[in-house]
Amino acid sequence: MAFQAESLALPPWSIDPADENNPAPALGDLLVAPARKWPDRTAINDGDVSYTFAQLEQGAQAVAARLTEQGVGAGDRVAILAEKRAVMPMIALGVWKCGAVYAPLDASEPVDRLRGLLTRLEPVAVIALDDRDPIVPTDRWLGKKQLDAVLSGPATHSTVPHRPDQAVYIIFASGSTGEPQGVENSAAGLLAYFGNHNQVLRFTAESRVLSLSPFHVDVSFEDTLLPLSLGAFVYQFRNLPAGAIMRSVLGRERITHLIAVSMLLAMITGDGRQITRAKLPGVETVMTGAQVCDPAVMRIWKQQLPETRVVHAFGPPEATIFCLTYEIEDEAAEGGAAYPIGRPLRGMDAKIMKDGVELHQPGAQGELWVGGAQVMRGYFDDPGETARLVVDVDGTPYFRTGDICSYADDGNIVFHRHDDGEIRWLAGRRTHLSEIRRAALSCPGVDRALVAVVQRNQRDVVALVVTSEAQRVVADVEAHLGGLLPGYMRPTLFAWSPAVSAASTAEADERQLVQRLAAAAQQSNSNYFARSADGAVEPIEKVEPCL
Repeated sequence: MAFQAESLALPPWSIDPADENNPAPALGDLLVAPARKWPDRTAINDGDVSYTFAQLEQGAQAVAARLTEQGVGAGDRVAILAEKRAVMPMIALGVWKCGAVYAPLDASEPVDRLRGLLTRLEPVAVIALDDRDPIVPTDRWLGKKQLDAVLSGPATHSTVPHRPDQAVYIIFASGSTGEPQGVENSAAGLLAYFGNHNQVLRFTAESRVLSLSPFHVDVSFEDTLLPLSLGAFVYQFRNLPAGAIMRSVLGRERITHLIAVSMLLAMITGDGRQITRAKLPGVETVMTGAQVCDPAVMRIWKQQLPETRVVHAFGPPEATIFCLTYEIEDEAAEGGAAYPIGRPLRGMDAKIMKDGVELHQPGAQGELWVGGAQVMRGYFDDPGETARLVVDVDGTPYFRTGDICSYADDGNIVFHRHDDGEIRWLAGRRTHLSEIRRAALSCPGVDRALVAVVQRNQRDVVALVVTSEAQRVVADVEAHLGGLLPGYMRPTLFAWSPAVSAASTAEADERQLVQRLAAAAQQSNSNYFARSADGAVEPIEKVEPCL
C-alpha cells in the first residue's frame, strides 16, 4: 500500500531540522508515522508483553472502533482504570482517535474513591485492565476479557481530530479544596508541550527511555507517548521501586533517557558508587523534577557521568507537566544549596508577582506565575477555582502556582517555598494535607483533625491527630481512611487528643502537639499514641475498629 509522504513524516517536535515544518499530527495519530516507518520495530515492553509500532497503531484503531460502536464521540469522556502496562498507549490513542477525552484513574485506589471520581466524570465508557465488576452502573464497561477480544481482531478507524481548544485529557491530583482536582488540558496545550519540551529532552528514533511514571500521572505523556511519537523505544518499569532493580534495568535495556521524580532518582542513585559508565553505558540524559531535587543527588550523576546531561524540570500539572528547566553545567552547588529551577520552556513565560506588581530585581521574592499555551483549560467541574488561579494577562493565560520564587543574578528562577503550608510532597506527588483532613473529618466521632508530615526513621510520614470523646476513634479513622485515600496519602502515625484548646491558643497548641508526637514516635515503634491531661504523648494499644 502506498502512503502519502506526510504520513511518513515525523512530527515537528523532532529535533531533526528537516522535520521542523512538518504538520503536527492529530493526537489520535501520534504513532502513524512510526508505525509506517518502522512497523516491525519493538516500541514498548513492560517486562511481560512487548508491542511493535504497527501493533500499537492497530490496537489503537481497534479500541477506537469498539468505543465508536458503544456511542463514544467527540468531546465525550472515557475513564480508564489505569495500570502500568504496555497496552495503555493503545487505549489512550484509541480514545483520542474518537475525538474523546482521556481520563486515566489509578486502578489501585480504594473503590469508594474511584466510585466518587467516576460519578463526577460521568464517562460515556469505562475501560478496566482487569475483570472487576463495574464500579458504577453502566452498560459501557470494558473489562479485560472484552478488551482482549477487541485487540485480537482486525479493525480500522478514521481519526476524528480534536479542535485546538478542545479538552483531550483530565488528570486528577490532590486538591486544595479537600477533594481531588482534575486538570483538564486542551489539544493545543499538549501539542505545545511536546514541541517545547523535546527541545530539552532531545528524544530521537534511537532513544531508549525508562518509563517510571504511572499512567494516571501526566508525566506518562512525557516518558511514554512523546518518545513513542518519534520512534523511540520505551521500557515500562512495573517492579517494586528498589534502587538496585531500577539500575539493573538501566544497564540491561541500554537506556539513554532516565526520567525520574526526585524521590525515585534518589533511590536509583543510592550512595553513588553504582553510578558508573561501565554499569550504565547508554545513559545520555537524566531528568528529574516534580519537587526540588536534593542537589547532592544530581551532583553525583554529574560527577560520575560528566558527559551525561542532568536536567531539573519544574512546574505544576496546571501548566502541562513541566514548564521550566535547568541543565546542570557545573556540578557544584554553592554551599550545598538547591540548584535553580531554571527558565521557561520555549513558548512559555514566567512572572514573579507581589501585590499585583511584577518583580524583576534579583532576590526579590514573590509568587511564580507561568503563562502560555501549556496552561490548562481549567479544573474539571470547578470553574470557581479555575477563575481564582488562571488569570489573563494581555491575552495570555497565566497560572498562579503559589510557589514563592525569585530571580538569581543570571536570570534563572530560584524556588524558595510554597505559599500554602498545606502542600507537601509524598511519594513524589504534590499532596494537599487538606484532602487528608477532610477525609478524616468525615469519620463518625471525629470532632477535629490535625494532619502533619513528620520525620520518622529518616523519612517523611503522615501523622494524624484526631480529637474526639472516645479514644477508640483512632482505630475507626484508620479503617475509614483505608477506603477513601490512596496508599501514599494514608497516615501511618495516629494520635488521639481528648480536648481542644481555646481558639486563641489552638495553633500554638497544635504545633506543640505535633512536635511531641514526632518525638514520641522516634522513641517508640508504636503507630498509635494518645495525649494525656498534662499534655504528654504516650503510645497506646490499638483497638479493633467498630466501623
